[in-house]
Amino acid sequence: MLEEAIIEQNPWWRVKESILEDEKVKEALSKNKKLIYEFKDRANKIIFGPRQIGKTTYFKLLIYDLIFNKNIDPKSVCYFSCEILRNFKELVELVRKIDLLSEGKKYIFLDEVTFVEEWQRAIKYILDSPLSKNKIFYITGSSSINLKKENFLGRDVKIKEFLPLTFRQFLGIFGSPQLKRELRNIKFKSLKEIYENSQQLLPHKNEIEKLFYKFLECGGFPRAFYELMENGKIREETYSIYWKWLIHDIAKINRSEKIATGVLYAILKNYGTKFSLSSISKETEIGSHVTVREYLEILEDLFAVRNFYTFDINKKKVLYRKMRKSYFVDPFLFYVVQRELTGIKKLQHDKVVEGLVVEAMIRRLSKHNIGFYHNKKEIDICFGNFGIEIKWQENVDKRDFPNVNIKRKILLSKNDSYFDEKNNILILPAHMFLSLV
Repeated sequence: MLEEAIIEQNPWWRVKESILEDEKVKEALSKNKKLIYEFKDRANKIIFGPRQIGKTTYFKLLIYDLIFNKNIDPKSVCYFSCEILRNFKELVELVRKIDLLSEGKKYIFLDEVTFVEEWQRAIKYILDSPLSKNKIFYITGSSSINLKKENFLGRDVKIKEFLPLTFRQFLGIFGSPQLKRELRNIKFKSLKEIYENSQQLLPHKNEIEKLFYKFLECGGFPRAFYELMENGKIREETYSIYWKWLIHDIAKINRSEKIATGVLYAILKNYGTKFSLSSISKETEIGSHVTVREYLEILEDLFAVRNFYTFDINKKKVLYRKMRKSYFVDPFLFYVVQRELTGIKKLQHDKVVEGLVVEAMIRRLSKHNIGFYHNKKEIDICFGNFGIEIKWQENVDKRDFPNVNIKRKILLSKNDSYFDEKNNILILPAHMFLSLV
């Protein structure tokens, strides 16, 4: 049975051109504005990201690239969807079977391993055994629950996240050729350089702003952004699919859909405002702040939510036991949850923009080095000697930045742009700032 499944999932072993008939490849190559991937990194990889983000399409396009552009023997390239496997023994046996079915160096793509029982045990065994010889493994999963990165220390494998596109990546698909060329040259280390780069992009300001409002609606999930950009509207079915993915994965790890829904509703209700675990516990009648914390962490492990913590501007560190905020990792997920739990379809740019900036900065830095400040004043984002405040309004000036002892200040607006070098404060439209980071 396993051997039959392997052969069935790799039709290019028989006919090279079969990869061109794969539905994921056909759809990706049919787009006018293509999201294309090339096989560049020959290191083993474990790649985590949410469902419906395009990880399978990513794998199939890498296989296409290997076979047609890199001229690799199709029989050396193996794909397998691991959702039909039950446990680590079957995962190890799969690799043994692949060894028997083809010879020489192999490129093995194992899709969705994380719901296979004891999958880490299998991967560690494979990497430590002769089974890894002459093979490059690309492995994906939709959940980082129970992932202990230290288990892979010393092993020849990289652990990467595969997340919804950032706004800058979105511009890399849908922006004009001239804008794409400008963005490729963007590099900066100081507020002054950020401002100077933003001035270079001024000829493209209208284009960037127009695409930004599209991105605020569709986010970086390929299905959603292609529907909006190609057809002018995201289908109701698409919102439903993403909601079912989230709830399905909660159920799959034997957690309560009811509690998860309550926590998601609380995130929506408190979006962009600080809260304590006990306040959410009382608000949702869950009963225990420990349960609230567990579900917030699960939602983060499923790549749906970012938990954002208090930052001590004096000690320059994150305080995990203080107040927190929670944001969705992508604007589209905000609207998925809003529609499902409230029935509201209205776009809420002011709320979504803040979460978008937080997510962009977490990805650029690290969630361990960034948070928000609150005392008598509050600053949306703090890291090192930097503070970022988001004011989604028409008229902004430097007095809108809270009077807090932070050396370098960035104030994000709807339209205003200004750099006060003397006081180290930069004012930029949010869309221009996010096009740079």
